[in-house]
Amino acid sequence: MFHTIRSLAVVIFMLTSCQIKTNRPEAPVPIINNQGSTLVDPKYSVSQDRSEFDQLRESIPKDKRKINDEKALLADWMNGYRLSPSDIREKFDNLNRKKRETFSDDLYKIRDQYTKTEKKNRDEYLKNLAEERSDYLSHKESAEARSEFFNELEAKRKNFFAEQREKRDEFEEEIRDQRKNFEDYLKERNLNFNSELKIYNQRWSEQNKNQ
Repeated sequence: MFHTIRSLAVVIFMLTSCQIKTNRPEAPVPIINNQGSTLVDPKYSVSQDRSEFDQLRESIPKDKRKINDEKALLADWMNGYRLSPSDIREKFDNLNRKKRETFSDDLYKIRDQYTKTEKKNRDEYLKNLAEERSDYLSHKESAEARSEFFNELEAKRKNFFAEQREKRDEFEEEIRDQRKNFEDYLKERNLNFNSELKIYNQRWSEQNKNQ
């Protein structure tokens, strides 16, 4: 019975651990952001079982599901003492490296998209500003009226760029927060893993002495 429950936990992890948050900004991350649509096509899974598993998981808080999934993965690696502690360490380090690469790639895409949108908005604004200036100059106005018009135009331009800088600062702060959260998560994850591996190492050594 215990073996069946453990196998079920492993299957749940395999069906869900490939998920990643990419709908930022609004923004990552997701970064670090860790929720979102699956990267695995549903056709590669048993749809009926997948649906049942998803319904069961919906009743579990997201943080709890993440912890359970990670425990299921470690349980699979450490099941039956098939792998040496060094093999498990290598698997864990490789997984961490891939997650870090995925996270960095997502942040790059988010920042790149933000920069493109920022530039598009700026170009459109400056184009409209030039058209407004050109349209005004096509009419005869007094020197005083022209001076007032251009002063207002310059004030609007400065206000626009000030708002853009403020939005950029907020965006970069959010990116930094996501990276910090991700690094904090990896740090906690490493501490938990090291603790589990220490126990496994002792038992694995005892197991091999008896063989």
